[in-house]
Amino acid sequence: MGNPHNKKSNKKKCKEPGKKNKRTQEKEHVSGVLDYGISEVQKGDVVRKQKFYEDFVDFYEGAGLGPIQQRIFCTTVPDKVLADYEQTFKTIGKITKEMVDFRKYEVYVMLYPTLAIAYLQMVWSGKLQRAISFVGRNKHELDDSYKRRIEKLKLIRKPLDVPQRALELLSGADKVKFCMLTSTFNQFKELECQLSPSGHLKRFLDHFEILTYADDKIPQEQTLRDRPLPAPFAWASRDVIPDCPFNRKNLPSLILNNAMPSPNDDVTCATFSADHCTVAFGTSSGRVHVVAVNKDWQDVNSLRRETLISAHQKPVLACAFSPGDSHLLTSSADRTMRLWCTRTALCKTVYVHHGAICLAFAPRGCHFATASNDNVARVWGVDSTEPLFEFSGHLARLEICLFHPNGEYLATGSADATVRIWDYDTRAQMRLFRGHRAPIKALAYSVCGRFLVSGGRDDLIIVWDTTNERMLHCMIWHNAMIESIGFSHCNNLMVVWGKDCHLSTFDFQLLVRSPEMELSSTKAIIDQSLISTVQSPRNRIFLKSGFVDRNRLVAICKINS
Repeated sequence: MGNPHNKKSNKKKCKEPGKKNKRTQEKEHVSGVLDYGISEVQKGDVVRKQKFYEDFVDFYEGAGLGPIQQRIFCTTVPDKVLADYEQTFKTIGKITKEMVDFRKYEVYVMLYPTLAIAYLQMVWSGKLQRAISFVGRNKHELDDSYKRRIEKLKLIRKPLDVPQRALELLSGADKVKFCMLTSTFNQFKELECQLSPSGHLKRFLDHFEILTYADDKIPQEQTLRDRPLPAPFAWASRDVIPDCPFNRKNLPSLILNNAMPSPNDDVTCATFSADHCTVAFGTSSGRVHVVAVNKDWQDVNSLRRETLISAHQKPVLACAFSPGDSHLLTSSADRTMRLWCTRTALCKTVYVHHGAICLAFAPRGCHFATASNDNVARVWGVDSTEPLFEFSGHLARLEICLFHPNGEYLATGSADATVRIWDYDTRAQMRLFRGHRAPIKALAYSVCGRFLVSGGRDDLIIVWDTTNERMLHCMIWHNAMIESIGFSHCNNLMVVWGKDCHLSTFDFQLLVRSPEMELSSTKAIIDQSLISTVQSPRNRIFLKSGFVDRNRLVAICKINS
């Protein structure tokens, strides 16, 4: 990919969603031949490395892990027992839906292995048609990321096709292990008693084992991947972390501005323009204030009102400036979104949304994404009143969405405590990140585009490497929910705002470049990377922040009423 800061590259026309560009065609061509392997594509003096991961081996495939004598105890079972397997799958599905939102995914990951074991047991018992019918009726309970695995499973059609590892699991000689928070396991057991009084889950325990860990334990990277990693991930620029001179004693100055709505009104959301010269904030009365930002004083300033838009009949949920700041998009509890011309303050388009609580424009401004409380992310064209396509897969409401700097991907954070990255061209889920224990409230891409940082109601800050779906660091420093995350222009500073009214500045170069940091404890990581912590003035709540340049950080606050 070209450098996103290159002015010539920004003049390209907006790409039609779904239209395959050269990168997508190349990716499909290579993956169609090699599936997952390793290749390098060289063009001129630029070498772009693409990692196509080794063919994924599912949990039931391969040779057995124990003595071969153990697998001779794998026997066929009658129809009554096969019915128990089917009921077990349905029960786990029901339990998943009844779990607390941020615990759903820990139970959901057990669905596919349960389906696979049931299918294999039916095939081994000579009931192929029943196995095919069972999968056909229930595959819709799993999201699209499982399609290839299900198709691969269905290639096993007779007992001789069943792998040795699968026989080991069917015989009970070994078990598939799942890790689960203690609190999640306790709720799981409670719901099991309510939804499965006949004890259908006994079949589940014949093949699976649930391991629990304390809720107060800092999440660790999961070394055993429970699903295949899709195609390679293209970053926004060549340089991961630019070699910019960095002096910890020369930190950016912080300029605070107060958002001042009308009397008896409350600020519900805020957003900066691209140049950070203007801020728009919505209120509970349905109004939107568009005001200039004071970037010259270090004392707390009150924003001067410039434009007042009576935008909606109910509270404003979210607002976002388009790239170039020519338009402002607002979303409201009245279930409409409106696109405003910032020069005339006139409404250009009205959209009917599905509970959009977050808005994000694509880098070129032709499209925007919405995160909704119906668990779906949607992509819209600015000139289209209907969504162009949807991303489905989350198990609970979406809290936030964010486009990758190169516009090729969309990241979403959900109340199901997962972060996912979706491919804008293929509509496929590219990455899934697990580690949070509460809804995701903040997302930020590093300037280079390789790293994604998330924050949630669990007070955790997690740095992810999108290349290999790795958790690089999990930090807890704030004593309240993480509100927002941002990066300096040089990509060497990361700022985090918490609802505890503190702003923390971290050395991002140190976090991602130092090999020693990967082996350090959470406390050591914070001790080494934390540069400073600033508390907001009394009775102030941070709403939004952004770097104006290398030396100035502007923040918008509201009075805590």
